[in-house]
Amino acid sequence: MNQAVKQIFQLNLLRQALFALLIMQISRLIWAAGNMKLLSDADFFTLGKAVLWGTFFDLPVLAYFFLPLWFWMIVFTSFHRRLPAVAKVLFTLSAFAVLILNGIDTAYSQVTGRRSGIELFSTLADPANPVAGYLLAYWFVIVGLAAVCYLIYIYVPVHGSDLPFSPKENWMSIFKPLIVCCIWLVCARGGFHLKPMTSLHAGMYVPASVISLTTSTPLQIISSQNGDPVPDINFMKLELAMNIVQPEFRINPNAARKKQNVILIIVESLGRDYTGFLNNKPYTPFLDTFSKNCLNFRYCYANGTRSIEMVPSIFCGMPSMIESHYINGSYATNKINNAFDCFASQGYQTAFFHGANNGTMSFQSFLKQTGPSHYFGLNEYPKVEYERDFDGAWGIFDEPYFKYFLRCCDTMKKPFFNAVFTLSSHDPYQVPPQYKSQCPNGTLPIHRSIRYTDLALKSFFAEARKYEWFNETIFVITGDHTSYGEDDYFYSSSGHYEIPLLFYGNNIQPGTVDKTVSQCDIVPTLMAMTGISQPFYGFGKNALDSAYQGYSIHKEKGLYYIVRYPYSLGIDAEGAVKDFHSQPRNHKRHKNLPHSGPVYEELKSLMQAHLALFSHCVKQNKWLIDKVGNHKN
Repeated sequence: MNQAVKQIFQLNLLRQALFALLIMQISRLIWAAGNMKLLSDADFFTLGKAVLWGTFFDLPVLAYFFLPLWFWMIVFTSFHRRLPAVAKVLFTLSAFAVLILNGIDTAYSQVTGRRSGIELFSTLADPANPVAGYLLAYWFVIVGLAAVCYLIYIYVPVHGSDLPFSPKENWMSIFKPLIVCCIWLVCARGGFHLKPMTSLHAGMYVPASVISLTTSTPLQIISSQNGDPVPDINFMKLELAMNIVQPEFRINPNAARKKQNVILIIVESLGRDYTGFLNNKPYTPFLDTFSKNCLNFRYCYANGTRSIEMVPSIFCGMPSMIESHYINGSYATNKINNAFDCFASQGYQTAFFHGANNGTMSFQSFLKQTGPSHYFGLNEYPKVEYERDFDGAWGIFDEPYFKYFLRCCDTMKKPFFNAVFTLSSHDPYQVPPQYKSQCPNGTLPIHRSIRYTDLALKSFFAEARKYEWFNETIFVITGDHTSYGEDDYFYSSSGHYEIPLLFYGNNIQPGTVDKTVSQCDIVPTLMAMTGISQPFYGFGKNALDSAYQGYSIHKEKGLYYIVRYPYSLGIDAEGAVKDFHSQPRNHKRHKNLPHSGPVYEELKSLMQAHLALFSHCVKQNKWLIDKVGNHKN
């Protein structure tokens, strides 16, 4: 018996599988070290439990990512014995893939607050993504990873004595390929579940706060590449969901309002964390002063954590409720109405401006369906100004792009509805040389570029005041999502989504609104301000409507969250509440609340209804109001 056990542990396959699991666990611990703020709510016991369960959730990664190695060793057994270096190379390449994916998220999860899925590849392939620039900036990481891969190649166990593939030598050799295939299948499925194991199953074993630690980026990629990202909902009838959400927004068509121009400024990575008027930070002195003349929404939340999720949220009233990117997913060609379409139907000239490559994040192709009259990307920027104004990575620096944007607005037919999306406050956080002395380094790399964008906004408004149409324009300033933070609070299910929202105009009374609102509420609020009577279907409401209590929704760590400050409630795809807590601003810890009471029941009902309606409308391609009206058919 002892000899049989010894023989089993001498198998190359088993030794290599254990070595691979060890590498993945070390990679998990490195990710945890870089993302402790995401795990701040968990105690030591919970963290240890999450790490141990991580080995179980690494089994599908072991099966799929190391498949070329297993195939070589089982099918080409005789060659493997003569050419052990091939197994070494295959193992090292598989380990490299796992390490590089987890390594990317060691930094990227600090921005998104979660593990990346299959959408990571579309992000890396984005024509505006300066991958070469990142490689140069993080050369030391590449060198370190190369050294690690060299050590893996040296120490990977391939010299153990495999059981010979001959029935004369050992009876197990006849069944060895079959046994290995069965074991591989069990690992690939993550056990004997009815459905293959995905990252979502982690919620059955560990709390939501540590799901990202138990899972891994390779597993998230495996989980998101197949299957429908939109859940099937059977816990609420559609008619009830419609009555709760009331997704159709329209204003009184008889309301007498003058059609004002609209300029929507979306600032890259502008989180509440970096501002002075919302968080006492020194990086936005212009906005701190300017906000006193604005309508300031103190509790505004992004509906996603990535720029690509901003466009559906703001312009279509569609929050991020799937793991993958809606714009790049299988439902991207669905018919939807959006803000540009609604304003254009009322005689507005519409345009979207972004100083990066025209194919960036598929904005142009997505909006083209029913979007703006014009799209202005890097291709449209004046060639004579390009070399002077290019930031060397993403596109045009914010200040010159704002000037270009104003010149374009001046040539357009009035009224216009224009949106401009900045980019200077995006990694690698470039600042024009002439502004470096005015933009000192902060405690995070992003702070300097936020300071530069604040200066660019100051210059923008100084220039905009010179145009005749300035006094007939509503200006909106907000962020697309948040980014890195220093405090644990800004990695919570509420703090990680907090962004500024300012409305400015001659007819807008300055003040502060303490209602919880989201990006989805921006367009309905603008429609109410400008008298746009076109029906708009989405999950947003007029933020100034006294009957609207306000909330924001998003998906995080496998749960669907609804936030109404200071409360956060998360449900799973079955409609069961998995998290309900309160957390005052800038507090490191949240307080778990009993699953009862009027606030709990209202938020639970709202979140369940939104999820049911989202599932139906996306799956049935009925996001348009005239389509949803026939939902009973």
